[in-house]
Amino acid sequence: MKIAIFCSGGFSTSLIGAKMQKVYDAEKKDVKVDAYDFGMVDEVGDDVDVILLAPQIGWAFDQTKEGHPNTKVILLTMQQFGSMDGQVLVDVLKEKGID
Repeated sequence: MKIAIFCSGGFSTSLIGAKMQKVYDAEKKDVKVDAYDFGMVDEVGDDVDVILLAPQIGWAFDQTKEGHPNTKVILLTMQQFGSMDGQVLVDVLKEKGID
């Protein structure tokens, strides 16, 4: 499974993505987590299974869902994103049936 995390600059998401990757690696899951600047969403959005949007780009949720109808799009809350905890975000995905 491929997961892409997007934010306005790509910096905070790269940290969170690395923490998520460590959780998946520890669970021996075949998951690849990458972080991108939101400007890349149209370039990579159809090549991933899940798009996670940081709360600061929540305005783009509907447009991202429309542009990538075959990809699961999830908008993270400030609390989830602000936790900077990979396990928290992996658990959010599990709650949404993505494992």
